[in-house]
Formats: sequence, structure tokens, C-alpha cells
Amino acid sequence: MQDVCSYHVEVLEVVDESAFNAASPLQVRVIWSNEQITLLTTCTDQSGLIGLIRQLHRQGFVLLSVTRKQQMAKAIQHREVVNGN
Repeated sequence: MQDVCSYHVEVLEVVDESAFNAASPLQVRVIWSNEQITLLTTCTDQSGLIGLIRQLHRQGFVLLSVTRKQQMAKAIQHREVVNGN
């Protein structure tokens, strides 16, 4: 799968965006965080998502959820209809 789309990734613990991005080839943005949970977003294909999950694991974060943003999925479907795929 080569489609690039946005993903939301929720992990246990606080993620320092700057420190994480310095150590990871895939850049993330912290959407929100509290004392226990951080919600990240990134724009990548599924291969990049797997790399992000591995990086989170290497840094000791517990993965809570991964969500592909529906708006991007709808845009991809629209593109396929327009292109006749």
C-alpha cells in the first residue's frame, strides 16, 4: 500500500515532540497530551506507519490506538473514482 494519509496514534505516557522527532526519521506532531496519554499525528504510507510503531516501541511507549483519518480515506476514494480506478 503506497497511499499517503494521516494517522492518529495514541500512546501511554507523555511524548516530547522535539526529542522524539530528533530520534525518528518520521516526524510527528503532538495534537494533545495529558499526564498519562499523548495523541500524535503523522502523514505517511503504511510502511512509514510501521516504522513509527517500531520507533515508539524502541522508546518504550505503550501503543493504545492507531486510527486512519476518515477524511483522507474519503479523498483517496474520490481520487480513485475520478481517475476511473
